[in-house]
Amino acid sequence: MRENTIYNILHSDHETVSGLFQRMEAAEGAATRERLLGLLKEELMAHSQAEDAVFYRPLKESEATRHLILEAQEEHRVVTRVLGELERLSPENERWPARLAVLKELVEHHVKEEEGEIFKTARSLFDRAQERELGTAFLQQKKLVLAELRGSEAASAASASPAQTRASARP
Repeated sequence: MRENTIYNILHSDHETVSGLFQRMEAAEGAATRERLLGLLKEELMAHSQAEDAVFYRPLKESEATRHLILEAQEEHRVVTRVLGELERLSPENERWPARLAVLKELVEHHVKEEEGEIFKTARSLFDRAQERELGTAFLQQKKLVLAELRGSEAASAASASPAQTRASARP
């Protein structure tokens, strides 16, 4: 079994997201696309928020990684924006697959840079014990973020129907 280092945990999350993208690309029907998009949003938001709070915070303090982390945080911001645009667009809209493709490309680019340059540089800054501590802290933070997301999604679902949400996002 692989160690629960921050790198292994983040890589596992990246594989989960990749699998969700594959399922979404193959999905037929609006209900399936909406359900999978909800899962993708939850995974991406929880991952990026926990990553910012736990992994990026100490890396941002180092001159060796500061520029990389600032760029990665900007990528998180852009992914969040495109994810929101996709969520507001009807899955039956002809632009939906194109917007999904753009989102996937953004995430894949981010993952490539993170698992390459950021992981490489971080390994020179953290010892094994710190890598495991960061992994544990990341999992705890992600669990908290997921609970918050699920709580806020339940509240917003009760106040607005999907048709109301998509009506304001027609191209």
